[in-house]
Amino acid sequence: MKVKSLLKILTCSGLVLLMTGCDLEVQKPYDFQPEVFPLATFENQTVWDWLQTQKSPGGLAAVDQYKFDFLIEAIELTGLKEEFNRKGDKRTFLLLNNNAFDDANEILQTLTGSTKKTLKDADVGRLKNVLLYHIVEEYILQIPTLEVINQEYMFQTLISGEDGKIVLQRNDRYSISVNNTTSLSTTVRSANVRSHNFRFNNGIGHILNDYVRNRPF
Repeated sequence: MKVKSLLKILTCSGLVLLMTGCDLEVQKPYDFQPEVFPLATFENQTVWDWLQTQKSPGGLAAVDQYKFDFLIEAIELTGLKEEFNRKGDKRTFLLLNNNAFDDANEILQTLTGSTKKTLKDADVGRLKNVLLYHIVEEYILQIPTLEVINQEYMFQTLISGEDGKIVLQRNDRYSISVNNTTSLSTTVRSANVRSHNFRFNNGIGHILNDYVRNRPF
């Protein structure tokens, strides 16, 4: 009798739990939000046009590290304005902000040997190579271009040959890293994209806080 009573109690308890469970709300599906900016659209502007709106209020004497005063100066000194201003191109521009030029041991000091806030004393040939390496011949979005997570994708920059090879990949948060690889030279320099997906009339831009390279410029 005791066994039958126990079974009856357990059965009734199970029915109560089952009925109670039916009243629970269905869990909402998890909505994954990648840590990237949405497409910032400037399709009525070329990269060069947009850069003109991104100057520090104080000029080169008091640069905002997230503006592009040094990149503008570098483009003018190297005569590469047309590469940033030709309408209809479908390239990828890795845009170097002021920090990429003026942080410790960065482009400004490396190419001028000086702490002056100008690139006028830089070797123009080397400076030109810096800029050309940061322009990729293909239009690179996280999806579909870098479709597989953590897969290395190799591209050609405007520097020809092996020196111009560059590797991009994205993680599960959709953030892009550049040259985080052993597939290039032993002198490779890597960085993570700081801001993604600036869509222009002549391509797409991703902003870097540090410069990258395959081999020394």
